[in-house]
Amino acid sequence: MDPVTSAKTRGAAVLGLGVSGVAAATFLLSSGVTSLLLCDKDPEKARKPAVLDLISRGAKTQLGADWLRVLPAGLVVRSPGIRPDLSELDRAKRSGATVLGEVGLFLSYSPARLLGVTGSSGKSTVTSLVAAILQTAGLDTYAGGNLGASLLPALPRLTKDSFTVLELSSFQLTDLSPDPERAAILNISENHLNWHTGMEEYRAAKERILGQNTVGVFPAFDPSLRALAAGRRGSRLFSLSAPHTGERRPGDVWVAPDGGIVSVFSDEGVRRLFPVERSRLIGKHNLLNLLAAVALTDGIAPVEAIEEAVSTFRGVPHRIECVQGPDGVRCIDSSIDTSPERTKTTLEALSALSPILLLGGAGKGLSYRPLCAPVRACRARVILFGAAARELAETFGSDGIGCQIVPEFDEAVNAALKIARPGDTVLLSPACTSYDAFQNFAERGDRFRALCRAAKEE
Repeated sequence: MDPVTSAKTRGAAVLGLGVSGVAAATFLLSSGVTSLLLCDKDPEKARKPAVLDLISRGAKTQLGADWLRVLPAGLVVRSPGIRPDLSELDRAKRSGATVLGEVGLFLSYSPARLLGVTGSSGKSTVTSLVAAILQTAGLDTYAGGNLGASLLPALPRLTKDSFTVLELSSFQLTDLSPDPERAAILNISENHLNWHTGMEEYRAAKERILGQNTVGVFPAFDPSLRALAAGRRGSRLFSLSAPHTGERRPGDVWVAPDGGIVSVFSDEGVRRLFPVERSRLIGKHNLLNLLAAVALTDGIAPVEAIEEAVSTFRGVPHRIECVQGPDGVRCIDSSIDTSPERTKTTLEALSALSPILLLGGAGKGLSYRPLCAPVRACRARVILFGAAARELAETFGSDGIGCQIVPEFDEAVNAALKIARPGDTVLLSPACTSYDAFQNFAERGDRFRALCRAAKEE
């Protein structure tokens, strides 16, 4: 029985009333589901206009401490942040309920060709660039998943000739087994260990993106991910250097720069596509993102479309994004840097700028020790804010790195702008999530942007 039919006959519940939950609930009501339960442990979520609209259309609510008390036997749609192994979900499954996420609900009905992207960092950039390439090629293309907007409203427009490009987080993949035509695992480093039981579970979730028939795209320089390619026919690898003689397996494709030209190495020889300098993105990590996007789209889109999209793509907001600030001061919003590894990568890309660095927010149970070396190397002046400020200060202090704690985000940004002089860089690269003070990293980045703009107007 398909999910909507099950929901119509035995009822449905949506767990979590964020973006994906509201999208799933809206889809179910529009599909004729008449018994729908909206569940969230935060009663305030019921005050959101989008939720009030769902209630006005007949949905019921189950909020607060007892938000999982009763679940229907038809369909349960969980939001990504809710672990799939909760005892209440196990009980619902035993009663016959289908339990899936909003992306799983979408994939149950999508006829489109699917490309998938996951990894600890770079997912949004690669997903957005892949979509831009396919759109430039004139292909009917939709990007979604963890990227932001739900693709459920797009279902009526999709055909077997459409493309969907999904950014998939470990939260989404924990109980999802898609079968994309092609899928990239960009990298795996410590992340979200405050949610996952450990690195083994985190890594296993990422690997679930690889269906039985999926052509995998992997970084050639990561031995553990490259090992996944060895067991898959026709794998695609990306690297900052061309493969040595005999390094590429027969049938595999490599994408790498060769003499400053993005090139494809295959059994047919070498195809030289376009100069690396056509890209506007900053940093070695973004060159790897570009190569991964080429590996995902080469052979689907013509090289002319790939080159045109690469040359016009300016990145995704909140990822090393220059924003307006006081005259002569460079302000950079990289609010997406929600782990030490991502901040480390950003600092390495901007090492020549010696930034005034804003770090802090809510931690993920990760060590901040990897930040010490790059902070020293770029001679950053560090201002700490948020719930993790004390732990960060202890880590830096044990390494002899001085820093200033300004607990509130607005005051921390203003403190950085106050000491900045013409020629200086103020960099928001927090190494932490935003959940101690903001709904998400984008809201935090927008606030940073607003404070920088206000400083310019003073």
